Amino acid sequence: MAEPASRTYGGVDAADRAVRRRAALIEAGLDLMSSVGTDKMTMTAVCAAAGLTERYFYESFRTKSDLLLAVLDSVADEVRSAAIHAVSSTDGDVADRVRAALSAVVSIMLSDPRKGRIAFVESMASPTLRARRQATIDAVADVVVERSHELWADRALPPPQDRLMALMFIGACSELVSARLQDHIGATPDEIVDAATQLFLTGMLRPTS
Repeated sequence: MAEPASRTYGGVDAADRAVRRRAALIEAGLDLMSSVGTDKMTMTAVCAAAGLTERYFYESFRTKSDLLLAVLDSVADEVRSAAIHAVSSTDGDVADRVRAALSAVVSIMLSDPRKGRIAFVESMASPTLRARRQATIDAVADVVVERSHELWADRALPPPQDRLMALMFIGACSELVSARLQDHIGATPDEIVDAATQLFLTGMLRPTS
């Protein structure tokens, strides 16, 4: 049974408590998805980790798949917001702003490996997440193309090369961060950001004749 909408406990109304419970379930899902994997994660384990009963799971999600998608979306939203904030709050030239955005993204993925694992490992392994992952990549590619034209106008790559290069840029950066998370490379975060910045600055521009 749902809580009465008007009931307040400790100064927190029912709607706010529902938001907090949903956030707790997403955080528990993030922990379990990154540790045991999406296949082995159960609704019972998520509720136990969140300190909630199963009735509260159904308050926010219909199925386990809905929670998986919500966890992936939460990581994507955090990355998107951090990159946008970094660009808008950074003074300097194009390289400075690109580096700031990439630094924000790499920092999130490497400082909290759970999020990197969700974005680069579980999202590929899970059939439930694969389509959402591709939709997220497509949306990021749109942003990369838009930003390149805003930054360089007619010096930016024209269609369809701009989108193809944007997808290649995203793929290369993803593989680099994924390799770092799995200890396949020993690059520092700054080295990864420098390489990604250079790739963007050279890859998204028209070749000079």
